[in-house]
Amino acid sequence: MQSKLITILFFVFVSHSLVAQYGWTDAEVFLKSGEVKTGQAFLPLQPYNAITISSNEMLKFRTDRKAKKEKYKPNQVDSVLFKVEDRVDKYTSMFISKKKKRLAFVQLIVEGNVAIVGRTEKTNMQTSIQNDENPWEQEGPSASNYFNHNRLFLVKEGEVLEKVKVKGFRVRAMEFFADCDALVKKLDSKKMHKDNFYEIAAFYNTNCN
Repeated sequence: MQSKLITILFFVFVSHSLVAQYGWTDAEVFLKSGEVKTGQAFLPLQPYNAITISSNEMLKFRTDRKAKKEKYKPNQVDSVLFKVEDRVDKYTSMFISKKKKRLAFVQLIVEGNVAIVGRTEKTNMQTSIQNDENPWEQEGPSASNYFNHNRLFLVKEGEVLEKVKVKGFRVRAMEFFADCDALVKKLDSKKMHKDNFYEIAAFYNTNCN
């Protein structure tokens, strides 16, 4: 009886702690080797860490549900196109920490001289949708998309500026956009701040460089 209870508690714990940014979803994977793979991809959530990126971050791929799974690190992947209902979500890999030690998977939300990328990281116990093939892997896309990513970044010439809930964003943004006087003036006058994340990117892409 006790062993059965332990087993049940173990599976409950696993189902709550292993969740996916994208469960097994129709996708095209473009590898840096030039190879293109079409099938289904799975992108697990990683624990939230604003300083470092987990070395275990992997994209899983299979041609179909019965096929053997392949694993790819961020440095092997150029981009991934997840086909989610009536939209296509594009993911790529890039450095999002100042130390630039490890690449991470991010969703490309806005493209341009200044891009916006985002990712969802696990901050608490979350529930996954289990499947019959493997109770630890989720089928189908989760609700994670650019409307609710808990980490958002402005990207310019390989440098990143994260939207964080602390003071100092406006000052850091003025330094980040020092090459655009018009935008610096708007930030300095407080006409734009971290709540204008998308407007900042749009202004730079329209009026600067």
